[in-house]
Amino acid sequence: MSVQKTRRIILTAAITSITIAGTLYGAGIKTTQEVTHNTQQTREASIDERIASLRSAKENLKSRKGLVEQQIEELDKRVEERRRLKGE
Repeated sequence: MSVQKTRRIILTAAITSITIAGTLYGAGIKTTQEVTHNTQQTREASIDERIASLRSAKENLKSRKGLVEQQIEELDKRVEERRRLKGE
């Protein structure tokens, strides 16, 4: 394996890792802000409004879960492809 190819693989893995970490970090910040906002609304809301708020939060979490699972699957595919190419 050439030095340039090795460097390219390492840089690709590093950029992918940084992108995923940044996405998760940004999602964490946004989640914290939403939790703070939702907590304040919950204190001021009626029971029906609380139920609606919880349902909304649940849907939001489901969509984030799907996004993270998709990113993990894509990363696993890339890793498997690299292993396959390395084995040839």
